[in-house]
Amino acid sequence: MSQIVAGISFPAIKGTQAGEEYFIVMCPLKRLKSIFNLDEGQLPVDKRAQRIINEDRIPGIVNYILDNRDDYVFSALTACIEGDTNFVSVGTNKHEQKIGTLIIDEDANLFITDGQHRHAAITQALNEDPSLGDETISVVFFANKSLNQRQRIFKDLNLYPVKTDSSLSITYDDKPDAKLSKKIVFDSEKLTKLVHMEKSNLGPRSKKLISHSALNRATKKLLGSITEDNYEELTPIASEYWHEVLFNIPAWQLICNDEASGGELREESIHSHAVTFHALGMLGNFLLNNDDNWKKTLKGLKQINWSRKHENWAGRCVINGSMYNNDRAAKLTCSKIKELLGIALSDLERQSEEQLSSEKD
Repeated sequence: MSQIVAGISFPAIKGTQAGEEYFIVMCPLKRLKSIFNLDEGQLPVDKRAQRIINEDRIPGIVNYILDNRDDYVFSALTACIEGDTNFVSVGTNKHEQKIGTLIIDEDANLFITDGQHRHAAITQALNEDPSLGDETISVVFFANKSLNQRQRIFKDLNLYPVKTDSSLSITYDDKPDAKLSKKIVFDSEKLTKLVHMEKSNLGPRSKKLISHSALNRATKKLLGSITEDNYEELTPIASEYWHEVLFNIPAWQLICNDEASGGELREESIHSHAVTFHALGMLGNFLLNNDDNWKKTLKGLKQINWSRKHENWAGRCVINGSMYNNDRAAKLTCSKIKELLGIALSDLERQSEEQLSSEKD
């Protein structure tokens, strides 16, 4: 490492990977913008080691920071230094040699290799809440790296990305809707048998009927706005509704009694797919707000033919024999369920039915 006349410095810990030194520093958030001020996105792809920033991702991260001001969490940024550095340890023994000050030449270029969206969001959040400035984020620096080396590091860091499953994310979330859907499942022996809390894509061998993410989404359709102020009073309402649905779909009870598996039902029926849960959530929202005898109305679910092959579902949630899961499919499925239960459709639902009929013609 060269002797540096002027530069920036950080308290740091030195480590080694694959024979190469790297450094972990704690960087105040207010320094991020001045340190990483080079926009690689303006360069052609062969001249940079980073993807172009996706501006659409930034507002969501900013809102996460500001909405969770007291308990937000960020993993470390990864950055590369193209230029001279010097590490001054605090002592000479084995541990002291790894702790010290990292000095980076003022003429060196610093490039974010992983975490550019977090960096951009933090910078924007600071504009709205300057008190964030003195908080810190860890940065892993790889020193004196060329463009080719930085491109290799970016590729290696993104070689095996694994996105957390949406069901598991909701299970570990503490938002009001997540707390509500978790409670109605964990407090019910029957729903615990039906709902997979970790996986959203359930295979043919899965014993579970539906994913937590599907139930969570359907419950939001059932209840409307779920907030920190109302989720506790809404929890028993949601629990009561989904148990009434369960009691009126005999095939679901087979799973609760270990007499059938979710995989078997998904092959032959529509009621074990997310789109139908979504439709049942929409149905429940209507019933809870318009039908004082909604429990009696739900008894009609027992008479519905839920077979994927039945003509009732063609063009709605089943197209050419395959299940479709989108908002339109859920609304059309809900309309058909309402019709089969003897519930009058709204003007908008009738218009959708007329459009579906014209498409079939």
